[in-house]
Amino acid sequence: MFKALFGQNVNAKLAHALYGAVVARARDQGFYTQYGVPDTFDGRFEMLVMHLFLLHTRLKEEDQNTRNVSQQVFDAFIDDMDSALREAAVGDQTVPKRIAKMTQVFYGRTGAYETALASEDRLSELADVIARNLFPDIDPPGHEKALAVYMNWQVEQLENSTAYAIVNEQVPFQGPLLEEAEYAV
Repeated sequence: MFKALFGQNVNAKLAHALYGAVVARARDQGFYTQYGVPDTFDGRFEMLVMHLFLLHTRLKEEDQNTRNVSQQVFDAFIDDMDSALREAAVGDQTVPKRIAKMTQVFYGRTGAYETALASEDRLSELADVIARNLFPDIDPPGHEKALAVYMNWQVEQLENSTAYAIVNEQVPFQGPLLEEAEYAV
């Protein structure tokens, strides 16, 4: 019993540290200054969802303990969104509806990203998904292609990392944001 409790406590600490790494990467100013991601709630939410997807996709094929950590990272995301909505003075009765919508958006993006990554024209499909979600009200400014290459590069980096290193070192995303020119498609 103590071992099970201790393991859950360790997993929760790892999950919160990993969620912190996801948030830190999603808040990297380069996305907003170099890549034209709107520096709005929606833009930041989309970057958070993108990075959660990247982490979750890599860890979902691992052992049950690692999948549990991945689920706890998602749970930390939901808790964070709940807190953010409450801090923004969203009413108590509205918060669960907004959380349900955010969860629905996450799973919708997950499906779209998975489909794009499985396609033959991976970069073009990723760019289309990114343009549709990050730049829905404007003609894509071209940054979607750079973000697609960035995302594809992160997928490859995560695939080349061990689950142990990702979970225990809490550094799922490798390297700094590269210059947009390096991401030319």
